[in-house]
Amino acid sequence: MLIGDNSKFVMTEVCPNAPGDLSSKESREKYERWLVANNKAKAYMLASMSDMLRRKLEDIKTAYEIMEQLQEMFRHKSGQACFEAMKKYANARMAPGMHVRDHFIKMANYFQEAELHRATIDEELKWGLF
Repeated sequence: MLIGDNSKFVMTEVCPNAPGDLSSKESREKYERWLVANNKAKAYMLASMSDMLRRKLEDIKTAYEIMEQLQEMFRHKSGQACFEAMKKYANARMAPGMHVRDHFIKMANYFQEAELHRATIDEELKWGLF
């Protein structure tokens, strides 16, 4: 949902400083956009969690801080999930009769899954392998 809404950035970027009275219109708009995207991301994140986890994280102000907390809690599992996504990519083969588009989407999803678990993948490598 956040990727489609171009709101994913709030999970990876720290909240910008609140603009002062003399700030430019551009910096105020950027800050407002960040606040709206943060509220949306936080709502999606909390709505998709178990009750116990939601209660633990609901007082955190930003989606970025929620992601930091989750990564701290699930660091080992995140590393394992990243490894599994890259393993799926490395072992993926295009099935006979499969459309190239469908294979490309499947491969892109493996990379996206790995990146969600903090894998850093060189853009040249990512798109050069397709």
